[in-house]
Amino acid sequence: MRYSDICTEQELNDFMITPSSSLVKTVGKIKGDILGLGATGKMGIDLIRLIQEADKVSGKKRKYFIASTFSNPENISKMEALGIKTFKGDLSDTAFLKKLPDVKNIYYMAGFKFGTSGSFQKAYHMNIIMPYLAGERFKNSDITCFSTCNFYPHLTRKTGGARETIPVAPQGIYGWTALGRENAFNIISEKYGTKIALYRLAYAQHLYYGVLIDIAKMVKAQSRIQLTNNYVNLISQRDANEVAIKCLTMASCPPSPINCTGPIVDVEEIIKTMAKKMGKKVKVARNKAKEFMINNDDLAVGKFGAYRDKPSEMIEAAVRWVKNGGKDWNKPTGFLNIDHKY
Repeated sequence: MRYSDICTEQELNDFMITPSSSLVKTVGKIKGDILGLGATGKMGIDLIRLIQEADKVSGKKRKYFIASTFSNPENISKMEALGIKTFKGDLSDTAFLKKLPDVKNIYYMAGFKFGTSGSFQKAYHMNIIMPYLAGERFKNSDITCFSTCNFYPHLTRKTGGARETIPVAPQGIYGWTALGRENAFNIISEKYGTKIALYRLAYAQHLYYGVLIDIAKMVKAQSRIQLTNNYVNLISQRDANEVAIKCLTMASCPPSPINCTGPIVDVEEIIKTMAKKMGKKVKVARNKAKEFMINNDDLAVGKFGAYRDKPSEMIEAAVRWVKNGGKDWNKPTGFLNIDHKY
């Protein structure tokens, strides 16, 4: 099934946890059990389920764990029914961390973004202190830390986007504390020799949330759209999770950063395509600025291969989903926040 073929929630949910043959091979090389720390957000549960499905194909046996606050209690029974052991608690509580099983492979997915501008203390606590405590607890594990491209400098389209080697330039409390999260793990790696991969993500697309859903809802409701970001990177959540899973194989000391963003796409062109498919007339006012938050993930593509899902397919699916009143989580991405205030 292609992204653009998705019509129902069941098809969408199944699609997001369907592994590629490449992922099946990679997961087969990862030895040991899997623990997702904070893996109950937009991507976490699907990431663990994707590993689980890849293991089913390869016949590999292992244990799967998720530790989180589980703000949605229904996820506990759902995960337990799927054979995923759950632990409900605070990841900054050292007593809780000690109760967690010793696991070889860790996906660290906890973080705080929306609301950071108004809550400096919480941002520092969740994005810097908590990762360090988790790193101390699992210093003997291999860790993939979910990070962001938010702290890269803005660049012109001609540059091809920010690469992993460019000097960082955080703007706003989220960018600074997200960089702090990476450095918390850098300190752990230097101190204990822990192998870590720094997975820098930008804008994974799902039909329950994502930049394309945000834009499609704007097109459906508005006749004029003022852009602050003229360009955006697009990658499907399925491809983004596959790269995150594969990153564990490149965990190193010192930690290795890798961007996962998908290609750069012109937002005005997305709007025009969506408006045509929806039968709408929408005027677009572009930002006259020359530099934007755009990223380059040639390293990931070169290392792990081309993505399965094309931007054109994702755009088509988002139009149909929003046009037909499909379910969404009402979690705007904030991609228009060019000032990095969240």
